[in-house]
Amino acid sequence: MKVLLIDNKSKSLTHLNDLLKQQLCQTASVTEPLTGLKLLQKHNFNVVIVADDISKTTVVNLLKAITIKFPKLIRIAHVSKPIAKVNHYAHYVFTSPVEPISVINTVLSFQGNHKKITKDIIVKSVAKVKALPSPPKVYLQLNAILKNANTDSDKIADIITQDPALAAKVIQTANNIFGQSDKPLSSIAEAITKLGVDTLSCIVMTAEMFSYQPDIPNFSLIDEQAHCLATARFAASLVSSELKQDTLLAGLLHDIGKLVLFEIDMALTLKFFANDARTSDAIELEEKIFSTDHTQIGAYLLHTWSFPYYLIDAVLNHHQPKKLLGKQLGISQAVYLANCLLEEKDVDNEFLQHFNLTEKIEQLKQKALRFK
Repeated sequence: MKVLLIDNKSKSLTHLNDLLKQQLCQTASVTEPLTGLKLLQKHNFNVVIVADDISKTTVVNLLKAITIKFPKLIRIAHVSKPIAKVNHYAHYVFTSPVEPISVINTVLSFQGNHKKITKDIIVKSVAKVKALPSPPKVYLQLNAILKNANTDSDKIADIITQDPALAAKVIQTANNIFGQSDKPLSSIAEAITKLGVDTLSCIVMTAEMFSYQPDIPNFSLIDEQAHCLATARFAASLVSSELKQDTLLAGLLHDIGKLVLFEIDMALTLKFFANDARTSDAIELEEKIFSTDHTQIGAYLLHTWSFPYYLIDAVLNHHQPKKLLGKQLGISQAVYLANCLLEEKDVDNEFLQHFNLTEKIEQLKQKALRFK
């Protein structure tokens, strides 16, 4: 990995620089932001780490400039205290005190996925699309406060009602999917009470993401919306409570790449659907026709939105069970399993054996029926 450190005059990143070199990373360290930008222009760095209290600008403004000019880069902020909006432009934010080895391990974990999703074919393909989905800003605010145990329904309602059009869409979606025809939901507060926070979060996210409605022949946005919602809810039911919110998000986003892939070239899209894509191995067919697939496109889109790589991993590998054989059944594994069972596809045998699920698979299939 090639890492650029943009440090402050106190040289707070010196120890990180030394540790990165010990891990055979190629590094450069500067204390002038303008010098850093020039180096990024001249050399192919993979990661940039920015300290706070840098000269002549702020960490937020510098990361924003880097995001715009060098979208392929992985961006990390290393700050002494929380800073508003830094999460908008950094994939990871480390706040002191932090163990340097945590930062190092995070950097090293990027290598495979980053290389895979920033290939020229992917970047050029996404650049061809005139209108791209926007990051779900309201949901991300909601997701952040839901990780706080003291969050109440009033705070949730306040966030959603900041966008009246979204609030109306959420209530409409809630009524279409969960509401009772004799007494439809009429307010966000009522939706929170009747549906629960988890379900409401899914609906907020779904409403935001599918406000972008490309005209793709032979592709049903309604069906895709329902599948993503079901995958998110089912996947979240398979993980521990501390992973639930992030698993909901990963499940809702796992197929976001389709909204971009099928807009790249309409002739190729028509060819794709003419090849009986619904009953064949769609991933292999996508790769054959588009020279990429929706998982890679979706993962790159999340990268451009500065999403953390553990969520990007879930989007990238939800059709790659052999790459999910880690120590525990976490976010990525839950999304793969939920997506597989909801689509009524066979779950990889090695995956089942690795996570001791072979004897539980019939029970899981029955559970999946409740989320359809």
